[in-house]
Amino acid sequence: MGYTVLVRPEEFENHVLPDETRSLLRDPDPSVVKQIRRECLFRRREKPKPTENDVGEFFVGLIDRHSLCPKHKATLSRFKPAKNDRTKAKVDAALYVKEEAPKDSRPDWVRCRLFIEFKRGGTSLDSFDDTDTNNPDPKAETREDVRAQLTAYAHNVFLYQHRAWLYSLLVNGEEFRVMRWDRSGVIATKKMNYFEDAKFLIRFLSYFDALTAVGQGTDPTATLVGKDSRLYELMDRYAEDNDSDMDHADGTVVPPLSTDNPKLPAPSSQSVPQAPAQGPTTASPPSDNEPTPSRPHLTRSRAVDASEAEGIPPPPSPLLRSDLPPTCDIDPHEPVEPIGGEDPRVFRYIRKKFRDSLANGWPRYALLVGEDRRVFLVGKPVFYSTTMFGRATRGYIALDVKSRRFMFLKDSWRPFYVGVEPEGVYLEQLIGIKAEKVKREVRVPRPFRHGDVEEQRSFTAAYAEWLANRAEDSTNATAGHSSSQDDNDEQPVSPSLSAKERPSTLVSHAVREPSSPTPEGTDPAPPLPYRSILGKRSRDDFDSARDEAEESGERPGSRQSEDSTIEAEQPSYRLYMHYRIAVLDVCLPFNQFTSSKQLATLMSHCLTTHRHAFEQLSLLHRDVSAGNVLILPKLHKLKGGALKVSWHGILTDWELAKVVPDDPLCEQSARQPERTGTWQFMSVAYSRTLPRPPVTVADELESFFHVMLFYAIRYLPSTAPDVGQFIYRYFDDHVTAGDTRTCNDFKANTMESGTITWNGKLVEFLITGQERNKSLNYLLTALLQFFKARYEVIRWHQWNDRAARLPSAAPATQVTSNTSQQSVGSDDAQTTQTVVEDEYEDDEGDPGGLPASIEEESRQPGAVTTMDSEPQVAAPSKATNDLFEAVKNHRTFLAVLVAAIKGSNLELKPWPVADTVPDRCPPTYDSRPLTIAHTEAAMTSRETWEDARRPMKKIKTEVSEPSELRTMRSGARNTRHATEPDFAVGRDVISRASRKGKEHSQS
Repeated sequence: MGYTVLVRPEEFENHVLPDETRSLLRDPDPSVVKQIRRECLFRRREKPKPTENDVGEFFVGLIDRHSLCPKHKATLSRFKPAKNDRTKAKVDAALYVKEEAPKDSRPDWVRCRLFIEFKRGGTSLDSFDDTDTNNPDPKAETREDVRAQLTAYAHNVFLYQHRAWLYSLLVNGEEFRVMRWDRSGVIATKKMNYFEDAKFLIRFLSYFDALTAVGQGTDPTATLVGKDSRLYELMDRYAEDNDSDMDHADGTVVPPLSTDNPKLPAPSSQSVPQAPAQGPTTASPPSDNEPTPSRPHLTRSRAVDASEAEGIPPPPSPLLRSDLPPTCDIDPHEPVEPIGGEDPRVFRYIRKKFRDSLANGWPRYALLVGEDRRVFLVGKPVFYSTTMFGRATRGYIALDVKSRRFMFLKDSWRPFYVGVEPEGVYLEQLIGIKAEKVKREVRVPRPFRHGDVEEQRSFTAAYAEWLANRAEDSTNATAGHSSSQDDNDEQPVSPSLSAKERPSTLVSHAVREPSSPTPEGTDPAPPLPYRSILGKRSRDDFDSARDEAEESGERPGSRQSEDSTIEAEQPSYRLYMHYRIAVLDVCLPFNQFTSSKQLATLMSHCLTTHRHAFEQLSLLHRDVSAGNVLILPKLHKLKGGALKVSWHGILTDWELAKVVPDDPLCEQSARQPERTGTWQFMSVAYSRTLPRPPVTVADELESFFHVMLFYAIRYLPSTAPDVGQFIYRYFDDHVTAGDTRTCNDFKANTMESGTITWNGKLVEFLITGQERNKSLNYLLTALLQFFKARYEVIRWHQWNDRAARLPSAAPATQVTSNTSQQSVGSDDAQTTQTVVEDEYEDDEGDPGGLPASIEEESRQPGAVTTMDSEPQVAAPSKATNDLFEAVKNHRTFLAVLVAAIKGSNLELKPWPVADTVPDRCPPTYDSRPLTIAHTEAAMTSRETWEDARRPMKKIKTEVSEPSELRTMRSGARNTRHATEPDFAVGRDVISRASRKGKEHSQS
């Protein structure tokens, strides 16, 4: 979620507006200020109180009458949504360049420069609270709704445009606020009455009017492609079907490439070839000199080294220019540069995805990527983040202009911390792995270009930290001065801040003003937020996050921070750097698997990659989730020259990866009580431990299991009667304790019991009818035994630790394991080793039998120990300890998976063929109505839900909220699962709320 910072208008001008553009501020004409004061709409007592319509029409007329923005035009659009906008958002008004202003009273999200929201007045409709400096985000329901509405409009502008920041206005009756949005939060001015004093409003609007598009926050490396340009024509031509396109189905035999085929492009100087290129092959990888070194990226440590002694310069200048010509066109005589070593044909699904991205109503952009500023053409993103704040990842099927090749381009805001490298750096390292005994390749996307985008950083979090540091320094200085004057004290008292005194952002992410305001008549020192951050913090203090935060830690051999203890209430400022990466591989979603065996095989590919990354690079992925596993069809040469399509599981999205320190003590150095990864697929141990421990291999293996179960329960037949409820209970549900969200009981019980049950009945997967899929059921049960053993040992240690601290505790004994981590059970050590060697040295070899400890675990009793204050807990058996040790690395876990795939257990029937079914999760599934109980208690969950919901006009106000949704909220506050509403009903409730809100918006 984002930070909220409230500042005075003079601080907004002196600190928030960039230095390079501050000279554009001009004092207003006093006569205009007086005229606006005389026009006050709210002093006409003979008329009723103005409505939102009245406020909007008056304010827009005010801008026009007094030429406050002569180069721009304010247009009302509160009754009609933009065409082809699925959110149906109707922002009240917006500023546009005069030549681009819409004439149909609809918002134009592509060309909007500043949006304006109007309210009729009153505290209940103000999105911020000036009275509470520690928490400017109010808790009143209607005020939260206004905040969610503003956030939704900002998200829409960022979605349709490429921006570094955005300005907006909230006009609430006779009061207004100016806001600056970016990916880390919003900086808002305190409310001012524009009738009593219009100076600041006039100064800001004239300043905004004088800015260039880049100064207003647009990204200079993204250029809108006009319909009359050759780039637009190029995109249309490459979206057309081509006879040379290949089928991507697994096992498809493709004829060898014919050089006489006139449909295929030749490496000549033609400007627009008739067919684009790429069919990935393993026999001929791209040449070494093709993926050139990418654009240099900054890390916090590099920025520190480059800085001067007194600090880092302010954020990048908004006056940066784009290297693209204004017309954003291409030279028709520029030669095409095909990428060598590749089949020039295209898989049919890639071209279709590109054609679908050219949807009507979505803008097309030319994006610059990498050090050489390579031009890529994109349309509608194939996926995008539904939240305004955080990494804001967008994925595109892109066309490289120079090579005419389809690629996948990801635009995101990466974590910006010491030791956290961009994803492209990790991918380059993974591609370079050369293992002597590993015949199977490391399956990750192949990077082509990547780099930071003009050093665009999230300013709000940096400014929030600067304010917090300034307030803390002032408080500490005051406390130190007081203690130094007490001559009776033998030792000075260490100044400290309580949770209430500290500018807390842990829960509300709000930042108060400095405790010691600047004396009148003095100009405060300009904030250099990156100086304070980089000079005082390292990765031990601030670490990366997936839209939420991460734990700390340093690279192997790096020096630990001297400030090694971080209090739980210490705010963690999440900083982001704009980043783009283009990869050669365009993958399929993982739900395209065609059988349960193929699902297990693709998962084994991802696990193998994860293993090599950890064993050879000491790299943990830390975000294993359903969205980060993909399918890549590739061509393999057969005898006779023909090519065969084979599917490979790809582990992607390595931007949260982390190098694990060699020192085991350093590995346990996490001190931030925050999460790493995707919530639904986190391990039970990680999500239930406070403070959050570092992610381990065992946690990642459990996440792989959750991913496999997620796809199996949705796309394979099973005895689960209600898949929608299963998905919610296992993946989306959670338990709240105060402001902390932890794992739900259903997932925890599954891991601890080693069985998947629903309402007391075992959940099993089927083939047809009631016939059991014994191979898949056996595999899942076998893998569950690892986690059952893990949590049994964890539970034992937790109980034993408590018993040791009690006087009445009986001596505890535990069966210890003498086996190594490479084997499970002494009797099967040789068998297990054979399994692993066969798996990685001979793809066709027999992996042998499964580890006997999986079956022995339930037969070996453990010692029972008692403690007066708690029930008896049995010490783990030797077999349990063996499995506990085995799950600390990949070897045995992966061997069990591969053995099941190859059918080593002769008692099981062969795997079924083509046993997938249509998605069993209801298409109306929406976890939001079911999680209302949690959204009231957990700040993070609430804001995520608010950011994701559709920004209909006036979803809820004190007069427009439908009784169904209000009853649903009030009932959910008092009971955790009072009702189990049908998913379709929940969607209907939200839909009715939106319709009724639209009806009441006239009031």
